[in-house]
Amino acid sequence: MSSRRNKILGSIAGSGAVAVRGAAEALFSAAGKGLLDEGAREGLRRAMVENTTAVVDTFAPGLALGPQATAAAKIIADQGGKQAGALVAREAARQAGQAALADGASAAAARALAREAMKTAGREVLKGAGKAAGIGFVIDGAFGAYEGVTAYRRGEMTRKGALTHAAQEASTGAVATGAGVLLAAGLVAVTGGAAAPVVFAVGAGGAIGAKQILRRLVSRASSKIPVRTAPDGVPDGGQAG
Repeated sequence: MSSRRNKILGSIAGSGAVAVRGAAEALFSAAGKGLLDEGAREGLRRAMVENTTAVVDTFAPGLALGPQATAAAKIIADQGGKQAGALVAREAARQAGQAALADGASAAAARALAREAMKTAGREVLKGAGKAAGIGFVIDGAFGAYEGVTAYRRGEMTRKGALTHAAQEASTGAVATGAGVLLAAGLVAVTGGAAAPVVFAVGAGGAIGAKQILRRLVSRASSKIPVRTAPDGVPDGGQAG
C-alpha cells in the first residue's frame, strides 16, 4: 500500500477514535478505572502509543492530528467527540434524576446509573467504529477496484480475480478502520483520558497495522487456492485481456 493510501486509512480511523473519546472516557469512569492500578495503566498506555506511532512512522510518515491532517478529519473528530460526550452526559443526568425521585438505597441507584452510562457509552463507541468501518469499506474498495481494473487490462488478472481483489480490499479496509477505532477507545476505557493526538495516533496506527496483517493473511490464503486452467490456457474465472 502506498503512503498516501495509508494516510487516508489512518486519518479515517484516527478521526473516528477521537470522535468517540468522550464515550470511552465515560466507560473508564464507570468501570475501567478499577481494572488496573496507575502504574499498569501508564505502562500499557506507553507501550500502545509507542507501537502504534512506530507503525504510523513506517507506513504513513507525517500523518498526525494537526496541520498535516485534512480539515475534514479534524472537524469530524472535534464535533464527534463533543456529541458523544454530550450524549453520555445527558443520559447520565436523566438516570440520576430518575434515581433521585425513586425510593431505595443510594448504592443501588449509583449502580443503576453506572450501568446505564456504560450502555450509552458502549453504543456510542460501537456506532463510531461502525461509521469508520463503512468509510473504510468505500475508500479501500475504490482503491481495490482501480487496482483490479488496471491489472485486468494488463492481463495480470482475470475478470473474476479483479472483482475478488476489490472485494477483499473493501472488506479488509472496513475491518481495519473499525479495529483502529475500537483499539483506541479500548485503551482510553482501560487507562483513562488521553490527549486527542495520542488517541488519533493509536487509532491510525491500529488501523494501518491491522490492514497490513489482513492483507498478508488474505494473500497467503489466496496462494493456497488451486487455479483451474481452461482448455485455451486461460485461468478459469475470466479472460486474460
